[in-house]
Amino acid sequence: MIQSVVFSRFRWFVLLALCIVTAGSAMVMISPAPLIGVIAKSTGLSLGEVAGITMGTFNLFMAISALVGGFLIDRFGVIRVWLVGIVLLFLGAVLVPYVGDSASGMTVLRAMVGCGTGPIMASAVSLAAQWFPMSERGIVTGVQGFSVSLGIALGFVVVPGILQSTGSWQAALGWMSVAMIIALIVTLVIVFGPKAPATSQAMQGSNAGGGVEFKRALLLVATWAGIACAFLNSWEFQAFNDLTPSYLAVEPPVGLGFGPMGAGKFMLMAQIAYMIGSLLSGVIGEKVFGGRAKPMVMMGALVSALCCFALKFSGVYANDSVLLLALIVFGFFASVVNPQVNAFIAKNYPEHITGKVAGLTMALCGFGATIGVAAGALALHATGFYQMSITIVTLVGIIGCIAGVALNPPKIFRSNVNDLPNLHL
Repeated sequence: MIQSVVFSRFRWFVLLALCIVTAGSAMVMISPAPLIGVIAKSTGLSLGEVAGITMGTFNLFMAISALVGGFLIDRFGVIRVWLVGIVLLFLGAVLVPYVGDSASGMTVLRAMVGCGTGPIMASAVSLAAQWFPMSERGIVTGVQGFSVSLGIALGFVVVPGILQSTGSWQAALGWMSVAMIIALIVTLVIVFGPKAPATSQAMQGSNAGGGVEFKRALLLVATWAGIACAFLNSWEFQAFNDLTPSYLAVEPPVGLGFGPMGAGKFMLMAQIAYMIGSLLSGVIGEKVFGGRAKPMVMMGALVSALCCFALKFSGVYANDSVLLLALIVFGFFASVVNPQVNAFIAKNYPEHITGKVAGLTMALCGFGATIGVAAGALALHATGFYQMSITIVTLVGIIGCIAGVALNPPKIFRSNVNDLPNLHL
């Protein structure tokens, strides 16, 4: 007899923990970015060298660890993987005052931070599949997207503030370890709290069939369509974030001439829109589109691409209000793509392979973001203007919309445990 699965109210604490753990890891992740100039001056390294050590090393190891972390999540569970990731992030922050002046030491610490962050960023899909009913899984993945933006925003504010108070960039980065202590506390509450609902025999016992089902997943068009959409969205959004601030700030005819402060205000509004869009994506997906990811992914990719393309025209950038509207709409629609892809995975794949599929997706997103920044920078270097870079980002968004056409629920997994009835408490 098929029994209903009971999802207790404790799942909302689990969601809060996901928010805290993700935001904390994002703070540690971004913490060197606003201090790159200070670090370069202190260590005698160039700006490029510092950026490569702190952010380049991080991005590489985050992408690799996200892929490996997906397999570890399916094997050992989300919470155990969180604990290891939190410890790595804590050490990567707290040890900066002791080895931060060494380029090799800082490289090792940022590699540790990347290894700790990757699996955490890939964990929301499995967490949603294990703890939440079908109708709430999009909300979970949306909350993680919001939490990443929240952590980055906090990092940009808190780290310079600590630097001003202490006068030490090492101390400013070291204090980020406090965020991971908080993350550890809420994670330990889950360890000693109620267990996740047993939604399938595979989640209760052996994952013997996981390898076979993962291979089946890799043969599906829908799997690669979701990966392509997420990859291209990461390319689009990272390139936009990297290039648009300077496009807004630099004097004409190359840029728009708003200066650093003006550009920062515009980009802050785009970031807020991204946070709101991530947070609402799950609710909108369920209430408006009946839980279907495809229309939201396609719409998000297309509208964000068109808003980016609009930045090339004087009718947009010559009017502050219209320009701000374009940036806000871009941020909102760009934010829904990856959460919806993750929700698609959580809803349509067996729980015991969601970690692997999400880990692969997250890993390739990391490479997509890196390629996006590199392509935009090369186009800017080759032409001396931002027009080609904007065009590339626009085309990437349009291709992402086209890829979304194939984002259809795979029939091969429709008879799995996701069809079980459930009760919400």
